[in-house]
Amino acid sequence: MNELPSDFRPDPELGATLRSALEPKDDHAAFVARVMARYDQALARAMIPTLDVLASWFRPGIAAAAAALIAGFLLGRAVLAPAPTSFDAALAPVEGPGLAPDPPDASVVFTSLVEQR
Repeated sequence: MNELPSDFRPDPELGATLRSALEPKDDHAAFVARVMARYDQALARAMIPTLDVLASWFRPGIAAAAAALIAGFLLGRAVLAPAPTSFDAALAPVEGPGLAPDPPDASVVFTSLVEQR
């Protein structure tokens, strides 16, 4: 196993540089008060009420839901109803031969109607 050498001891030179950069130059109490005031201001700006966040998601969420509904409907129609191969196939019933196994000739039907009068 290839282990990386680790040294977790504090670096005295880096520690001294950080302490000198972060040490307040004037009154320590005034420095702490300024830091805490800035912290409270930053915290107040960072806190957004939950309802505001949810309200900002409302319109994009409704638009996405409508788009998904339309896309699902169109995709479902395309997948479940394959395109017919011809015009006659489009007019043919989905299952079985239709209403009559051998439809009568139209001239016979019209002749029988005319002769009854």
